[in-house]
Amino acid sequence: MSEAGHDKMVGAVLEFYAPPSGGGADPGALLEEIPLQFNPAELALVKEASWVRHSSRSAPHAAVPEFTGSKPRTLAMTVILDDPDPQNSSVDERVSKLLEFCAPTEESLHAEQPSPAWVKFRWGAFESVSFVSFLCAVKATYTRFSAQGNPLRAVCEISLEEIGSVAKGQNPTSGSPAFRQSCVFVRGDSLQSVAARNSGRPADWRRIAELNDVDDPSKIEPGRVLLLPGGTDQ
Repeated sequence: MSEAGHDKMVGAVLEFYAPPSGGGADPGALLEEIPLQFNPAELALVKEASWVRHSSRSAPHAAVPEFTGSKPRTLAMTVILDDPDPQNSSVDERVSKLLEFCAPTEESLHAEQPSPAWVKFRWGAFESVSFVSFLCAVKATYTRFSAQGNPLRAVCEISLEEIGSVAKGQNPTSGSPAFRQSCVFVRGDSLQSVAARNSGRPADWRRIAELNDVDDPSKIEPGRVLLLPGGTDQ
């Protein structure tokens, strides 16, 4: 590759996908790509592990902690939308487009499985920040305006959270009873509504809670992947 090829600017992009139908952890078809006008100057990537340390009166210093799970990656960035044309409203339109991806898609509403689009951030070969996620928040701060009141610049703070994947050992093609379907818990869902979509019996919410170690159904975070009872659990 020539030196000019090495120096070629690679643009970052947000890819939006249809949420999967019938649950699962793989996105549907690509809905839209939004190239970022300016590459981010900074990316904040967070990955945490969850541990619980129980008190022990017999331990000389501290009890050995218990690993309880791996938390999803989160990615935060600041995106600048700029428009030098005072007559243009493209900044407002682009912010509105980002806000739309925090709401359920029309197709998911028609399927009675409401979910916003899933998103992936891509920037060249930068793999650690490229994962299937959902849009947690968009905060737009308008900093420049035309004489007509059109926004000419918006500084958008965007937060993404990893969707996750099916637990290891679950093989959807094996036919084994160990395989279970899953679904993504979205804002507005309840365990009763998830159970009703899965089996037609809202009362099955207790089995879903037990299967996913849910102690308080009112505290389930949107974006969590829930395993669903299968035929062998009837």
